[in-house]
Amino acid sequence: MLTTIHPLRNSSAYLAGLSGAYFACGVGGYLAFDQLQVFLGTYFPSTATIPDALYYQTEFISGIIMTIIGAWYFHKNRHAPISRTQNMVVAKFKSMNGFFAFSLGAFISASSFPVAIPYILALGKYATLHLGIHAAIGNILLYNIGYALPMVVIFMIYLNARRRKDDLSETLHERTRVLNVQLTTWAWAGVGIFSMIDALCYFIIGHALVRGRFF
Repeated sequence: MLTTIHPLRNSSAYLAGLSGAYFACGVGGYLAFDQLQVFLGTYFPSTATIPDALYYQTEFISGIIMTIIGAWYFHKNRHAPISRTQNMVVAKFKSMNGFFAFSLGAFISASSFPVAIPYILALGKYATLHLGIHAAIGNILLYNIGYALPMVVIFMIYLNARRRKDDLSETLHERTRVLNVQLTTWAWAGVGIFSMIDALCYFIIGHALVRGRFF
């Protein structure tokens, strides 16, 4: 969004769509949490009957696989030029308007909500606490502020840098591929390393780093 023709408008619209839809999904999911559990159970098998030892062995192996994928992706793409398809996509998105940016953010949040495991776990925690609707909405709002905060920080850094550098847009465009490779690498490797540590804690000290399973 920061490399489009209208970076301020599109970034603000995208963030509004992304955060607004995510908040709405959270409130809707909380109000219909029982139905949400049934819906998720239809497509994702329950792990409640799996013994802890087998669960954390699987988590550890999954962590290794994710870390390997992250390393492979970095090795494969760190020096690769932007492909013709990527250039076409970037050129198309560069001229987007604010409505499209807002809609894109809303679509990403709505489509990813069913597999947003940390969010669903948080909603489940709020449900077990039997919070009133206003208290629940307040907690969901705090969760969403934390969710949006990294993007807000990036946006503020951009605003500060924009005042200091005239050709910032061109610089960002040149570094987009490098940043994308780094973020994708750490998304895979970071989750993989954390999963391995979580599982190792279970086997070494008797309980996982995070109390309670992810799934």
